Amino acid sequence: MSADTSARSALAAYRALPARAGWGYLVATSLGRLPLSMMPLAILTLATASTGSIALAGVAAAAAALGEAVGAPASGALTDRFGQRPVLLTGVVLNVVFAVTFVATIAEAPDALIIALAGATGLSLPQVGPLSRVRWMAMRHDDLSAAFAFEGVTDEVVYIFGPALVGILAVTISPEVALLAAAGLIAVFVTQFALHPSARLTAPRGTASEQDAPAEAPVPLSVAARRVIGALVLGGMLAMGTFFGASQAGLTSFALANGLGDSGSLLYAVMAIGSAAATVAMVAVPDRIGFATRWVLAGIGMALGAVGLMLAPNVGVLLVWAVLAGAFQGPALLTIYSVAGSIAQPGRAGILMTLTGSGVVLGVAVGTSLGGALAANGGSTAAFSLVVTAAAVLATLGVGVGVLTHPRTTRA
Repeated sequence: MSADTSARSALAAYRALPARAGWGYLVATSLGRLPLSMMPLAILTLATASTGSIALAGVAAAAAALGEAVGAPASGALTDRFGQRPVLLTGVVLNVVFAVTFVATIAEAPDALIIALAGATGLSLPQVGPLSRVRWMAMRHDDLSAAFAFEGVTDEVVYIFGPALVGILAVTISPEVALLAAAGLIAVFVTQFALHPSARLTAPRGTASEQDAPAEAPVPLSVAARRVIGALVLGGMLAMGTFFGASQAGLTSFALANGLGDSGSLLYAVMAIGSAAATVAMVAVPDRIGFATRWVLAGIGMALGAVGLMLAPNVGVLLVWAVLAGAFQGPALLTIYSVAGSIAQPGRAGILMTLTGSGVVLGVAVGTSLGGALAANGGSTAAFSLVVTAAAVLATLGVGVGVLTHPRTTRA
């Protein structure tokens, strides 16, 4: 297939998405997940401003992140049992109530209550991104790769603009408004997502429509193989999150050491932009290049980019390597989600996708904390060594996926 033909096929795949799900769905799933990148930072910013204690604010933000990591797979399991709509709408109500209560009581509340409310806010965050992937899978069409690419690019954009929006609102209006804006987005767009007709496609486990649906995997795998691949997927997402978090710590340290102040987030945005662009292009990759191969190559590319970041002598060189590392991290994330989708059994996709997403959240927490400690003691080079390690682990896990799925691809 020529390059022009591949490009036209890719564009056709993306153009089919609005026709498949509707523009309203694309808007709802995009803006409905924006608060996931806003809530932890908004809680950190508001708690710092209201209590004057960055230590307490850090614990509150960590509680929100931990709450999300626990709540995501729990909500996924509930959607498998009861359907997405009731679980999402319940999450909307609870999350808005907790967020508003946090804002209303932060000035006078004891430390324990502040931390508990922050954790409850994270725990109740509706998991639009993973559940949107479940819906695309339920639509069962030939554009699934484009749909997952769209999801990946949306995640990248959200994690660039969400924190920026919090900063703008907190500075120009107030930290309270930043958190309430996140709650408002949930109230409007997650509700729209929950009420969208596509929610009916994700029937609760045990219903007739669910029982009639075929498994997503092309060829059945044993229960043991599915479990091992599922563990590798979770491990891969932990490695991805560690890569993200340690990269943020390393780039922040590099910016400070080179007189760039607090511009580490801007350097990280360069990685995210490269990641989004590469993810869009993934739909043109031929099917003969399987998931395991894509996984391993992406991990190797991320490791090479991380080595370049570690050895970069100046900002210009670092930006080049940041683009390279980013160009592989988006495809890696897309591939891991695709592997998760390929092993999802009917009625269990919700918990699998939300658990997969939780792996990133936990990994970011590990990468940020450990990378920050390494940067404090050894500068950006030490933090970037953790980035290299995470990418190497990711590539190794991809090899494991290849070993487990090879018999399935060679079976006639």
